[in-house]
Amino acid sequence: MNMVRFFLLVSALSLTGCVSLLAQIGGGSSDSGGASDKPKDAPAAPGDGDYADPGAWEGPLHQKYAGKVVFSSKPIPKDGADDSSVYTAYTLGGPLYGRFWSKESPHNLMPKCSDPRHIMRVDVNGEHAGKPPSQVPSFDLAKFSANKTRTMASLTGELEVPFTTASTVTFTKADGDTRAIRDFNALVVPKLKEGDNTVRVIVSLDCGASRDTDPLVAEGTLEVKVEPGAKKEYLTKYGAQLAPSQHPENTKLAPQIVKLVDDKPDWDNEVVLGARVISDQWEPVRNKITGVLTHHVIEAAVVVRLKKETDENACRVFPIGVTRDAAGGSIRWGGNGSGIPFPCVNAPK
Repeated sequence: MNMVRFFLLVSALSLTGCVSLLAQIGGGSSDSGGASDKPKDAPAAPGDGDYADPGAWEGPLHQKYAGKVVFSSKPIPKDGADDSSVYTAYTLGGPLYGRFWSKESPHNLMPKCSDPRHIMRVDVNGEHAGKPPSQVPSFDLAKFSANKTRTMASLTGELEVPFTTASTVTFTKADGDTRAIRDFNALVVPKLKEGDNTVRVIVSLDCGASRDTDPLVAEGTLEVKVEPGAKKEYLTKYGAQLAPSQHPENTKLAPQIVKLVDDKPDWDNEVVLGARVISDQWEPVRNKITGVLTHHVIEAAVVVRLKKETDENACRVFPIGVTRDAAGGSIRWGGNGSGIPFPCVNAPK
């Protein structure tokens, strides 16, 4: 894979995906509507001309937990009737599922928006208390085709898949399938302290760009108890991992790649914890006009932690390109893509 194609792919991962998207929420615009006495972004209420009946409840739990995010030890179907597995208090390490049911339809919450997005956000121990949803960190995004009925979904995107599921970073489109799990664990678990914690998850709605006036779809709070040593055990088991290198000789390149990053002035604010080659082999790169082989390239992943970061588990992993002349010699810098949250404990050794 040539470097242009590689970095276009990495950039695209932060902008596309059917259910899950990477990185931060922003950009885009909302639809414009006709004249009204109400504010442009005001919800529609029964009796308003643009109000649409959202239909019947999916089941007894939908009606009971309308507008709520619910955590449980087992998956709960959207039309379920048994909530005996619902958690209000949880000990880190046990199975953890999450879902939400909305009280209103996206259309009624944002009647002037034809293509709303559901943004899943998480706040640990009140760090963002009192702030609007748009200022709370996001861990996933979802769109639903039916905007005039109430929405409901698993927070991981799949009913049978809990947050307590291992995930692997590959820097391919496949990463989008586990983004919710990977980023939830990376954003939440490092911030937990031994003892008692509070994790608040909210689902907000926007129209292509998050604003402070975005409506709330659902929210829920989970009390989390952390036993001594449980954080490291959890992150080692369920935190994101890098796939093993495809060739034994790649391990010899890891120290060279670490030094390559360390020597870059742009990375002076980071501590490099480890590197791993993630491509199968060196790929040839030829001059587009003459066809002459100019160099080879491989893709690698580098785990770093900001020097000012006080949390030993709060790292990021970046995809980088590494080149080598066709005639051989030392490796050279080939550029980098965007980083994503990654548990420091899982950095390559």
